[in-house]
Amino acid sequence: MAQAGNAIGLFMILPLADFFPRRQFTLILMGLTTIFWLGACCSNEYTPFVAFTFLSALFTPVTQLLLPLVSELSTSRNRAFNLSIMSTGPTLGIFLGRVISGLITDHTSWRNVYWLALGLQLLVLFLLMIFMPEYGTINSVAILQLVKTYHNILWSIPTLYYKHPILVQAGLLSFSTFFAVSSFWTNVTFLLAGPIYNYTSSQIGLLGLIGLATMFAAPFCGKYLVQPLGEPLYSAAVGKSVSLVGVILGTFLGTHSIAGPILEALLLDIGLVILQISNRVSLHPLEPQMRNRVNTAFVIILYLGQLVGTKAGTLVYSQYGGWIASGGLSIAVLVLGYVIIGLRGPHARGWIGWRSV
Repeated sequence: MAQAGNAIGLFMILPLADFFPRRQFTLILMGLTTIFWLGACCSNEYTPFVAFTFLSALFTPVTQLLLPLVSELSTSRNRAFNLSIMSTGPTLGIFLGRVISGLITDHTSWRNVYWLALGLQLLVLFLLMIFMPEYGTINSVAILQLVKTYHNILWSIPTLYYKHPILVQAGLLSFSTFFAVSSFWTNVTFLLAGPIYNYTSSQIGLLGLIGLATMFAAPFCGKYLVQPLGEPLYSAAVGKSVSLVGVILGTFLGTHSIAGPILEALLLDIGLVILQISNRVSLHPLEPQMRNRVNTAFVIILYLGQLVGTKAGTLVYSQYGGWIASGGLSIAVLVLGYVIIGLRGPHARGWIGWRSV
């Protein structure tokens, strides 16, 4: 239900950020998320717990709201570096969440994980209220007019795919890498908890500390790789290659040594960060008056990559050969990314071709 709520929020709520002051909109979303999360913390029955979890996830696209804002406020010289710093936040939250939740559930009640998350959300809300400055509205529209044209706002999102081939290309590149990332982090739990390693939840959660390396590497990747290369598609290819090497090593070493999953976690996520920074830079020039709708269109594709990667990876792992089979599927999907890069060069105006500057 959390995934469903997040997906609906991305499509139904995030586009509205083009029509409201960004500070107020961010605080409202963060406040609603916190209120509904409190409801989930206090729920003692399944139905209200699921309902509050769904509602809380519905208003969580606040991170996706801030990424276009950071891109907008940055200059061309420091945009990749700034986006790399911003990109480390969600990554760090995901990985530390795995570690801390594993430790808490091993030694106390699982509900304490939710209370800790509530405290962190309140802290972030408080800090945003103090430090986040005012930003202007991208499009000033009266509320009544916004309600009347809401369906047109939503319809403008799929039209962006037809209008901007680079958006589809960036989305598909992210789809393939997020497919591999989601498949790995789902199935590595089965591998490490299985008969080969017999790790506990806490031990498995410690693998998430690899995310700290990603956090420290991201700014260097943005400053010394994405920016110097200049053309985002080239750095995207580098990121894709780093992820592919990680998956190959993890797939064929994972059943023999813990070094396999560690290397895969490290390289796969560093490659993902490089790719995401590159994609964000390439999408920045598109539709300045529709930045959040462009972002919505992009995130929808990569979110589908997460969902499909989780489902397909689990299915292949459980029914068609375990760790090596699921890794082989991820390798195949990542290789398709090179086809996507090869079909459309960095300066092409259409869907296919390599047009020179």
